[in-house]
Amino acid sequence: MKGKNVLAGLLICTLCAGFVGCGKTEEPQAQEPAVEETTEATTDSGSEADATEVEASSEALPAYEYPGPEYFYTVVYSYIVDEFGSQYSEGQVCIPSVHEVYLDDSDKSDIKFYGDFWVYNYNLEGDTLMTQSGGNHPGVMHLKSTDAEYEVTGFDAVADGNDFEPTAKEYFGKHYDDFMKVYSDSDTREKVRAQIIANYVAANNLSITKYQDYGWDPVELPEENIDSFYSQLD
Repeated sequence: MKGKNVLAGLLICTLCAGFVGCGKTEEPQAQEPAVEETTEATTDSGSEADATEVEASSEALPAYEYPGPEYFYTVVYSYIVDEFGSQYSEGQVCIPSVHEVYLDDSDKSDIKFYGDFWVYNYNLEGDTLMTQSGGNHPGVMHLKSTDAEYEVTGFDAVADGNDFEPTAKEYFGKHYDDFMKVYSDSDTREKVRAQIIANYVAANNLSITKYQDYGWDPVELPEENIDSFYSQLD
């Protein structure tokens, strides 16, 4: 089961700015004319500055790759991009945001990664990543480890609507309260999201300085902290 929500202008309710509830969220219809207007404005302008902006925005963005040293998280982030990111309206780059609740690696044949897993698709406009679509997928990711390799073997997805609480309690068990703290902490979630974007920008030597959700002010990116944000997994 994969939760499905509608990305209604990327407005915050109980979650972070730009998304509602859990599961798949789709791009708002109102966003299409806004993007078209921006394209027309930059195309019609003859100024050198606007021409530069159009060129920068039309450049292909590098695919997201986890910049930390842990192969475990490389597999996790890749799974989120491939399995969840493809469920939404496509952008120039898909950047995940992982919010860990608990990692149980006591059984290497069934590692359980409890978390709230977000994914965002962006297009570049000038020096700003504009959110096109995205959503969250809370649940438990199952992985197995063999000879220093990791493979995702399944995902227990928390349901939507009236089934949210019972499925969350079923899957998270004794970690349910911790999950709800993570799930409802939009401030921390946005800080993590911004930092992951900043580290992506630094890792790829890009000139991006902000990201922006539809209907919200742009958010300045923090300084990159790749060396301290990611650490070797024991």
